[in-house]
Amino acid sequence: MSTAISIRPSRDLRNCYSSISSLSRENPVAITVNGKEDTVLMSHESYINQQQYIQELEAKLAVYSHLAQAADDIKLGRTQPLDDAFDDILEELDGLTL
Repeated sequence: MSTAISIRPSRDLRNCYSSISSLSRENPVAITVNGKEDTVLMSHESYINQQQYIQELEAKLAVYSHLAQAADDIKLGRTQPLDDAFDDILEELDGLTL
């Protein structure tokens, strides 16, 4: 999907829906009311692809956030030997009641 947006008046939704539907499969279509952009239409496939892309970006952002926190922890000396970390985790697990 390219970034070009077709602009159509709202009356075309009623009078020329099939052409707007076809246009929306290629690019988003901005619908205007009284000459001002009001709504943007896109194909269902484009919408699903956009939502998946956003979810992927959010997942990457979460990973980068954790990596940045880990880097800060290292810089600030908030570390401990691996054996000690495992011991702490095992102690916490032993304290859990199921």
